[in-house]
Amino acid sequence: MKTMRIIISAAFAALFLAACAGPAAPPDSFYRIEPGAPAQRFAKPALPGVLEVNRLAADGVVAERALAFARDGALAHYKYDFWSEPPGMLLQDRLAHYLAESGLADRVVTPELRVLSDWVLRGKVRRFEQVAGASQVAVELELAVVSARDGRLVLLQTYETRVATPTERVEDAARAMEKGVAEIFARFLADLGRADLGRAPK
Repeated sequence: MKTMRIIISAAFAALFLAACAGPAAPPDSFYRIEPGAPAQRFAKPALPGVLEVNRLAADGVVAERALAFARDGALAHYKYDFWSEPPGMLLQDRLAHYLAESGLADRVVTPELRVLSDWVLRGKVRRFEQVAGASQVAVELELAVVSARDGRLVLLQTYETRVATPTERVEDAARAMEKGVAEIFARFLADLGRADLGRAPK
């Protein structure tokens, strides 16, 4: 009987501890940005030579891997939902691949290769977040291309877009942000195709 009481007491203690612990935390989720192939392709490079794509700058919450959201003007981030890389690095990689596929330059590289470049792309992630309660996301990128030889500014533009989401789920927000990035990349590429490059670097 004493042994039975001990077993029952232990069982109640275990149940009590489990109740105090609360529900288990959900598993972490990770998301990529895949803007797809560019619709615009250049038969002849608009930027002759080598284009270096730098990591995009980002500040505060926007610089973190955790997906950001804005609510009532305040920025915060989710606890269990992350980008595969920090947004500045993720967008650098995707933009470099996108521009290389388009044939914009003879070669598109990143600074890690330590290649002498003719053109340099710099940028900043200004907004990259879900707008909570509005069923949409906001993406805003500042992008610039300069001549590496003489510092001449080829293009400086800020691109902003908002994309609606079917629900407030994080998965839908991540997909909408991917669409927003694809739209901005296409606009940026079109602007570069129309840019007045002046004399090409020698």
